[in-house]
Amino acid sequence: MRNLVTSRRIPLAIAAVAFALAASPVLAQEACKPVTLKSPVLKLDEVYRMAEGHAKAWKADVVPARIINTILGPLKPDGSSEAWTVAFFSPSANAHVAVNTFRGQLTCWAQPGSAGRLPDLKPGFVIDGAKLYAIAKEHGDKYLAEGYFVQIGTAAAPSSRHATWNLLFTKADGKSAPILITVDANTGKLDKVIRN
Repeated sequence: MRNLVTSRRIPLAIAAVAFALAASPVLAQEACKPVTLKSPVLKLDEVYRMAEGHAKAWKADVVPARIINTILGPLKPDGSSEAWTVAFFSPSANAHVAVNTFRGQLTCWAQPGSAGRLPDLKPGFVIDGAKLYAIAKEHGDKYLAEGYFVQIGTAAAPSSRHATWNLLFTKADGKSAPILITVDANTGKLDKVIRN
């Protein structure tokens, strides 16, 4: 008798879970139609302006939340990469959108809720990828010679939201060099070189 009861409950439980999943809203929603880019490699200033245009078409009040090149798109000396994520937050919608580029495709995905701690980026903040690469090379040339590549990303200090560019050295396997270079994102001046 017990096996009969259990055998009936399992399909009912599976059906209930399937119904709940089907009825729940999708968290991430497409915020723009996918775009095939003219070039798969974009400079930081180019990708930022393109992403900002798509984000403002989604919600006009967006502010930048995060800008990174991913491990799949090392930063090149000219400040370009083929893999970027540029995220924006909309206060009016209490939602954020990520504009991603990878291998010549651009996509936008929006999700409800916070985008995390927002860096205090002023109008005209530094989006010169070649300058950031040059700073990384000046302080971490040793790591470039050892096969590491440059990865960059914006950050916000916990107490003040002071905006920085964090410059890291990473290998394709995810291994990071024992150095972090921070650059003031609003002025482009070297902030700190932290060695472990």
